[in-house]
Amino acid sequence: MSFAPADGSEAAMKYALAAGLSVGDVSITVDGQDLSAQFPLDDLAGKLALELEVADTFLGTREGRPLRFQRRYIASASSLELADTKSARADIFGVDGETIVFEWSKSQGAYVLAFEDGTGDEAKLELLSADLHLRSLLPERELEPGATWELEPSALVPALLLGYDVATLGAAAGGEQGLAESADELAPLVDGLLAGFKARYEYVGARESDGRKLAEVKLTLDSEGELDLRDALRQARDVESGLGDFDLDVRTATGKLRVRGKGTLLWDLGAGHAHSFALESDMELLASLDAAFADEQGG
Repeated sequence: MSFAPADGSEAAMKYALAAGLSVGDVSITVDGQDLSAQFPLDDLAGKLALELEVADTFLGTREGRPLRFQRRYIASASSLELADTKSARADIFGVDGETIVFEWSKSQGAYVLAFEDGTGDEAKLELLSADLHLRSLLPERELEPGATWELEPSALVPALLLGYDVATLGAAAGGEQGLAESADELAPLVDGLLAGFKARYEYVGARESDGRKLAEVKLTLDSEGELDLRDALRQARDVESGLGDFDLDVRTATGKLRVRGKGTLLWDLGAGHAHSFALESDMELLASLDAAFADEQGG
């Protein structure tokens, strides 16, 4: 498997991402008293779904990197359920029906984007990711059916988020300003949780489908990450005006995220690019907080 599309060839690609979130064990202790029952965080369950369909025309490739290509955005949609809040959005990037030109700039070390027809809102281009080709998921060597390998988070996370980081994807998929701001604030925490994640890949083998020879790779997520939340809570305390003369002393605050999921990558061996990628996962959040209130007046 390798990324080697012919110049002038087109790749029609569909992506689907579905994730569910549930809250597991939550422990909240303040001044030695267990207050966990007063904070029903188990209601904060949620679901996120995202679909994206594009067609790329490759105009030059070198050493496994597309140097210039045109991407036609066919359709996109997202839905988000969090506690009692539900939202759905079509055309999540605001460019469905448009064709965008991506050209690699060696001096900038990044792609330069432009509307093919020269018109359009350039601010929308800032939300677009070039890396939808899933090249980071490819093994570094030729494999026999049944072979397995793992990827580091730096390669795994962008592939799972369709080329995006947490903040950008949240801002685009969330749509509403509040959700976008929340995603931006939570991004460093989520990135920290994902830092230790790994996934197991298994090469199933090649098969014929509609006249194409497709290599099938199974992805299994079974990992967890833990994060110290004390600094985040202290920052929230510093901007909170409702505590009056009392100071919240956060002794311990940890968050643990468990992720279980399965996915399938189909790679078009003849065309030299991804054919499809689908992933379904379940996430469970566990949290622990031990804090005390201190009277700054000494009373």
